Order: sequence, then structure tokens, then C-alpha cells
Amino acid sequence: MSLRFRLVVLTVVLVTLAALVLSGLYLNSLVNTLSANALERGELASQQVNTFLIDHIRQHSGDYKAPTTLEETKAMWRTIAQTDRDVSTMLERTMALSPALVEINVAGEDGSVVASSNPARSGGRLPGLSDFSAWQALPFYRRLTDLLARARDFQVVVPLGIAGQALPVFTTQVVTSSVLLRSAVLPELKTLGAISGSALLISLLLTVFATSRVLRPVRRIERTIDRIAQGNFRGEDTGARESRGMKEFEAVESKLKLLGQQFSGAHRETPPPRPSLDELVDRMASQLDVASRLAAISRLTSGVAHEIKNPLNAISLRLDLMRARLEDSGQDLLPEIDVLSREVRRLDRVVKTFLDFSRPVDVRFHELDLAALVAEVVHLMKPQARAAGIEVHLDVPAQLAPIQGDADLLKQAVLNLVTNALEAMKDGGHLRVALYDALPQAGAGNGGRIVLEISDTGPGIPTELRDKVFQLYFTTKEKGSGIGLAMAYRAVQLHNGTVEFTSENGKGTTFRLHFPALAHHA
Repeated sequence: MSLRFRLVVLTVVLVTLAALVLSGLYLNSLVNTLSANALERGELASQQVNTFLIDHIRQHSGDYKAPTTLEETKAMWRTIAQTDRDVSTMLERTMALSPALVEINVAGEDGSVVASSNPARSGGRLPGLSDFSAWQALPFYRRLTDLLARARDFQVVVPLGIAGQALPVFTTQVVTSSVLLRSAVLPELKTLGAISGSALLISLLLTVFATSRVLRPVRRIERTIDRIAQGNFRGEDTGARESRGMKEFEAVESKLKLLGQQFSGAHRETPPPRPSLDELVDRMASQLDVASRLAAISRLTSGVAHEIKNPLNAISLRLDLMRARLEDSGQDLLPEIDVLSREVRRLDRVVKTFLDFSRPVDVRFHELDLAALVAEVVHLMKPQARAAGIEVHLDVPAQLAPIQGDADLLKQAVLNLVTNALEAMKDGGHLRVALYDALPQAGAGNGGRIVLEISDTGPGIPTELRDKVFQLYFTTKEKGSGIGLAMAYRAVQLHNGTVEFTSENGKGTTFRLHFPALAHHA
């Protein structure tokens, strides 16, 4: 996630939170104001009704027989309130003064309605509603939910009684509906939504523009660091193409360029680091280990050579005798005899290689076609691969410049690698042998390199064993000698080449042999 995207998201979130908080505060103030006004008008209407009732009863008391008891007085008051049309008219006019009022009722001691702004209520029971002052004391979110989601009626009750009486003679009930309050809140909500949405959109546009401007120096610093990492320590002057940013960023960029130039000078002047004492000891131990293994090979091969050379000499003599007889008979087995003779000579050379492994090898360089040599090895190993269920793919160019090398040594090295690849794929697989020109490399004469790749689809080389594959006598096979890869490595080195490999567990291993091309190789 980029820094610019994070800044945009953070700004949008902050603006949204600010809009929500401000909208909540405004709505809270609005709902408080509306409910306080409604409560005030309800209480005022109740007091006006009670005052009117008292004055009206006093004016019309002379029209009735003077009561002698309290009960007769209450009955007279009830009769005046219930039968006088002026009372109902006054209730209707009082309710019309405020849009938040729904109904005004006057009830007697028994709870029955004696006068109402709604004629249908007269004679009925006084409706039981929630007290408006208790609703006003609820939290803001509950009152807002009532206004927006539910239609509820609330009451303001003011009693009218006689001193010393527990129950009031009359109870004035002023009814207020949340629907009427909601009609005043909804337009404000729409206005707030439009303002908040506009603010959010404007903040988004401003943030995108601002981050693009603010992060431009950061991108320039990033390019400067990339140039230093690539070795271009002097950097590049971007002042002619870009407008300058803040002074702090310009100072950081200038210091980075200066640091790159200083690092360049230090890099050129600093001599190569000398190996530490531990590294020298490790090298000596490794050389001693190799020397001891070479000495062991010398002792081993001196005895094995005598046991192998005598049968090889006998086989070579018999093959020469068979060739002479077949030439006289004119049969078509001479090519097969030639193949056997070449293999016997190669085995004889292998035995000599065992003997020469601990002393300099007499490499017989001559110009050879590496493509033909590789094709010959692959053709020789195809029967073994077919028997193991392995598909062999040979990818050799039709025309490839020759190299200088010893055919027997190279053939043995390639054969060892191909044999290892086949033995690694016990359950079948694919063997790919490819030859191609590599890109020019520094210090390679004319720059040409020829690369031989041998790839298998075996289980791969375990990570902990990859540093040991070219060590003498190291092998993971039950009957392996641990000499094949070491001989291949040595043969390639004698040809001024290099060997490298890559391996992935469960997917296979690829060995790459790099050889210098001839000077006339284009």
C-alpha cells in the first residue's frame, strides 16, 4: 500500500469522523431545542387551560344552586366543564397555537374525559401516554431513534384541585406527537447530508492534489537513492525539469548526493578486505581435507587400476580380433564394434584419470564440436533412460562454433552429470540437455561463452547438502563412489570453465557448464 493511498484514506476517514461528530452535535442541539420548545408549549397550554377553567367556573357558578358540600361543589365544576361549549372551543384554539400539539384533554377524578379538543374523546378514558419530560431526559441517540423510526405520542399533565384533597378535581393533558417533531428534523438531516458529502468530496480532491505535490520531493529522493544503489554516485540534476520542493527535502537530497560521491571515493580507495584469521584457518583446514582425500584416492586407485586395466586390455584385444574377422566376412556389425572400442578406450582413460587425480593431468586440447560430443553422450544414454521411463529432450543448435578441449575428459564429465540426473529420477521424468550461447562476460577473451545445461525433474538436492556436492567421496547413493561430480568439476576447470547448479526441492536440479568460446566465435 503506497504512502499516497494511505494519506488519502486517512484524510477521508478523519473528515468523515469530523463530519459525523459535528452533525451529531448539531442534531443533538436541534433535538434538545425542539423538545424543550414542545415541552414548554405543552406546559404553557396546560396552565392556560387550567386558568381558563377556574375563571369560567367562577363566572358560571351563579347559574347553579349554591353547593353545601365539597362533593356538590365538585359535581357543579364537572357539570360546567362538561356542558359548556366555550370550554371545548377554548381547547381547540389553544391547540391550534402550536404545530407540535396534537390534542388537549380535561379529565375528572375518575379519569374520564369531560372536555377535549377532539370531540371523539369526550366521555372516554384519558389515554395513558409516556411523560414528555421523562422522554426529554433520555440519551440523544434514543430520542433521535424515536423521532426517525417510530411514531410516538407524549403527554404533559398539569393537575387542578382543591387544597387539602389528595386527588385533583381536573387533570389537564396536553398530547405532543414525535411525528410533528420529525417533520422539523428531516429537512435538517438532508441539509447536513449534502454538506457532509460535499465536504468529503472536496477533501478527497484536495488530498489527492496535495499528496501529489508533497510527495514529489520524496519520489525525487527515491530516484537519487536508486541511482546511488546502481553505482551512479554523482546523481542527476533535476532542477531544470522539476520545480523545487520544500527546503528540508532539498537539503536531504543534496546530502544524499554528497554521501553518494563520498561513498564512491571511499569505494575506489578502500583496498579489498583481508581475510580474517578464522577464514585463513578454515581455508587451510579445507585444503588439508582435500589433500587427505586426494592421498586416499591415490592409494585406492593404485590398487584398483591394476585390477581393471588387465581386463580392459583383454577386451580391447578381443575387439580388435573381432573387427579383423568381421571385415573379412563383410557383416554390418563394425559400427557396433567401434562403439565398444571407443568405450573401452574411455574406460582405460578413466582408470588413468583416477591415477592422475592427485597430480597434474595432461590435457590434450584440440578443436572439437561440443554439440556433437553432447549429442553422442545423449545417444549413448537413451537406452538407459528409456528403460527407466525417462523422456530425453536434446536441444542443440544446428550450427555452433567449436571450442578448444579434451574430448575424453569432457565426454566423461557430461556422462557423469547425465548419469546422476537419470539415477535421481527413479520414478521416471524428463531429462533436458541444452546447449546455447551466453551473453558476453568480462574477462572472457572475446566475451563469448557456451553454456551446457543438464536439467532433471527429480527430487532436487536438499538445501543442507548443496555445499557438499562437489566434495570428494561425498554421495547420497547407497553404492555411489562420490567421485563423479568431483571429476566433472575438475574437468570443466581444466578447460577454464565454471560449473554452477540450481535446485528446488520436489522439482528438480539444473547443472550449467560454462566454456569459453574460440576467438573467432561470433
